[in-house]
Amino acid sequence: MNILYYFKDYDGFMAKWQYFHIIEELEREGHNIVVYNPLKYNSIDESNEQIIPFIKNSKIRFDLFLNCESDVFLYSSSIKAIKELGLPTALICFDNLHAPYIHRKMAPLFDIVWLTSIETKWLFEKWGCKNIVFQPYAANPYNFKPNWSSPTHSVSFIGSPYGSRINILNNLTGKGVKCDVYADKLSNHTKTRSKIPTPVKTPVYKELWQALSFDIGRKVLISALLNRSILKNKSTLSLNSNLEVHPSVSFQDMQSIYSDSALSLNITYLRHTYLLKNPLHKVHLRTFEIPMCGGLEIAAYSDELAGYFEDGKEIVLYKSDEEFISKAKFYLDPKNDSLSSEMKRNARKRAEEEHTWTKRFNVLFSNLNI
Repeated sequence: MNILYYFKDYDGFMAKWQYFHIIEELEREGHNIVVYNPLKYNSIDESNEQIIPFIKNSKIRFDLFLNCESDVFLYSSSIKAIKELGLPTALICFDNLHAPYIHRKMAPLFDIVWLTSIETKWLFEKWGCKNIVFQPYAANPYNFKPNWSSPTHSVSFIGSPYGSRINILNNLTGKGVKCDVYADKLSNHTKTRSKIPTPVKTPVYKELWQALSFDIGRKVLISALLNRSILKNKSTLSLNSNLEVHPSVSFQDMQSIYSDSALSLNITYLRHTYLLKNPLHKVHLRTFEIPMCGGLEIAAYSDELAGYFEDGKEIVLYKSDEEFISKAKFYLDPKNDSLSSEMKRNARKRAEEEHTWTKRFNVLFSNLNI
């Protein structure tokens, strides 16, 4: 399959993860992915003007046009012109849970729309999308492999601590649970981060209106206000004897950490909605990276997450703070290493069988009859 992929390829995490995850796996499976990068052109107008000549002049006969960008970077006129060439088109929405409106204008023009969260499907249907498929993120089984050695009896967390993450980590370390956090923000190690060039900024009033127009957007706004008013002086990570801070790690180093940690923390709360009685959960990359590395994931219970991995056999889920602490201490106890090891192997097997990008894209190909 020859796929032309339209996305902003810049020197930053949001570009690199797609190479390490999606592109490398699909290429190992025999597909050819050609990236069309709008940032290589002098302007977004020029990148849209050149997309049709690029397709026509290419020596490759493309089977699919794939896009993940908003209509700021890819114009509706370009999509229509691509469809006139007879090329099937697919839109993948990585953040449709909380940012569905970035694809409102373009989504109905695509032959298929891939949503990574089911909750806003009704909006896309309202906008006129006829062919919608829901599939979560996945993980590359070739780049994420178990690297089991001596177990580390602590809870690992790879990522920047903010919002609910700080509260959860403080809860663990405050109750005597050892945690290893890998984040440049907390260490003396720093690295340069690229900024995403944005040609047009959405007016604040428009963003506010969009958020107020659907339930999830309203919950995000309410929780943000609660965070400012209630926790503005409390969202500080407690640096105590149970917390070890390390620099951020590469995708390659991530494998060993997840493989050897007794537990790997996955925080699925969307932004500050953990403050609400019924928080919102977003299943992201970490959900599948941890088990693909042969790690044992611990996370707050959600029906969606429980559908991907079996609690007590492939994952550790909790429904209360008390259960969170008790389960963390249980699996960090060296006496339970054999059980943890068995669950890690089960998790890897489940991830490899059901949660690869190849599995996801095969559904897309089948739906489009290509």
